[in-house]
Amino acid sequence: MNTFDRYLLKRFWYVAAIGFVAAYGLFVVFDAFTNVDDFRNRTIGQGTHITILRMAQHYVFQAFPFFDLIGPILIVLSVMAVFAILQRQNEIYPILSAGVPTWRLAVPITVGALSILLLLTLNQEMIIPEVADRLQAPRGTNKSAAHAVQTTRDYGTNIEFSGEQLYLPERKVQSAEFLLPVPELVVGPVTLRTAEAIQIPARGERPAGWLLRDAQPRFHELALTDKGREHVFASQENNDLFVKSDVTIDQLHNRTTSFKYLSTAELIRRIRSGAIGRISIRSQTLHLHERLTRPLLILLSVLITIALTMRKESTGLLLNVANCTTVLGVLTLITQATLHVGRMNLISLEVAAWIPVALSATCTAWLASSVQT
Repeated sequence: MNTFDRYLLKRFWYVAAIGFVAAYGLFVVFDAFTNVDDFRNRTIGQGTHITILRMAQHYVFQAFPFFDLIGPILIVLSVMAVFAILQRQNEIYPILSAGVPTWRLAVPITVGALSILLLLTLNQEMIIPEVADRLQAPRGTNKSAAHAVQTTRDYGTNIEFSGEQLYLPERKVQSAEFLLPVPELVVGPVTLRTAEAIQIPARGERPAGWLLRDAQPRFHELALTDKGREHVFASQENNDLFVKSDVTIDQLHNRTTSFKYLSTAELIRRIRSGAIGRISIRSQTLHLHERLTRPLLILLSVLITIALTMRKESTGLLLNVANCTTVLGVLTLITQATLHVGRMNLISLEVAAWIPVALSATCTAWLASSVQT
């Protein structure tokens, strides 16, 4: 990487950093003024400094999903800005006069895009899953918040889960009820009730499931079938019960969007578990394909941006930028449309997710010959 490559790379990072700070600052100002009453109501009597501290904590955590949302747009806009500045300041012509092709300048830009893609991946796979409970907590709270429980069924065992309140960080459900299916697990209708149920993740040979504290009815009162004894176990020391199930705590709250906070490995495990319904499987499978295709779409968008910003025949820089914005906007609309058609089950999920990649690649190849040399 030569001196000019490093110059372009630093400029790309600088524009991306400034763009993120400006965009997130605008979001914080708008959101804070809109929801300032929520922060005040949850810190009544604690002083203004506590309110400001809670706001700061909230927006520190919100920076991670905001970066995940705006990251792809930020990459494309940074590329557009870098090449627009090169043309505006006539820095591109000495390079072209020296016989360096325009596509050679894409090397440092691609390195910069890959670096931000790496940050996006680390953010999605490691940071967001760890702070998912704080991202879903009400504004102005600094502790685990209680959420309403959405009744859910384990489609692998047909056990139905319900309760009054749940706490995501503790993986705990209060006043939980587990309806065991007849005749799969029990001979007659049985509902296990407990004041507290805790989700236990799988570890080693231990299966995933739920620990029911002081459950009613007792284990010896249950008329379990042979299959039921494989899914319901008694504690050796007290009246606790363990119910084997792949249903996780986040599936009992906001399950239509909570999977977006999962890591890719956990998302794949959940899709394969068989514990979720067909509609949820389709939504999560499509989201998985979106994650896999996003890096390719971003890199192809970078190449399209370079081609349209550095066109041979154009009447001006502003027209180039306008054309680039229009083409990328159309591709984005096509992407959202194909994903929506996939959610409606009109085409297969794989086709819905990969059509935008094929169209972007075709557009990139078509525009390759129109770049200044």
